[in-house]
Amino acid sequence: MTLGDEIRLLLEAPTMNASDVRTLLRRDHDEALQIARDMYESESGDERRALFKRLKPVLAAHSRAEEREVYDALLRKTTDEGQDIAHEGYVGHGVLDDLLERMARSRKTESDEWKAHAKVLVELLARHIEEEQGEMFEALAEQFNDDEREAMGRRFLAAKSRMAMKAKAA
Repeated sequence: MTLGDEIRLLLEAPTMNASDVRTLLRRDHDEALQIARDMYESESGDERRALFKRLKPVLAAHSRAEEREVYDALLRKTTDEGQDIAHEGYVGHGVLDDLLERMARSRKTESDEWKAHAKVLVELLARHIEEEQGEMFEALAEQFNDDEREAMGRRFLAAKSRMAMKAKAA
């Protein structure tokens, strides 16, 4: 975590509670980024494969729920800037989805090529998270009140749970 992230967290803390959608998103972001980093840093092809199998459904459920409950809310309610953030988020998720699918098709998790894909995934994911936790969190704070962000958090968790169930069934 950078110094800027720590300062932003301290400034946001008084306005973010455990039910605020930003808190829930931050928790998911931290988990996904840690799994991705562990996967990239692993020297074992088997461990990389296991971490990838864990990461892919986590990211899929998070992304679809975030799109449905956060991005769509930004598209409906906010300013042009908030709408731009949502559109960029959709594009970012699409790029990550494409990279994950490419990695899933390759069974050679011990190869340098697969590790290169994992490194790019970590970098893209970190950048995407940084933008969301900056610009998007600010838009959410400006455009939605505490009750709306808490309700959005509840809907996000419910949607994420449904997406995770679909992934298990598939």
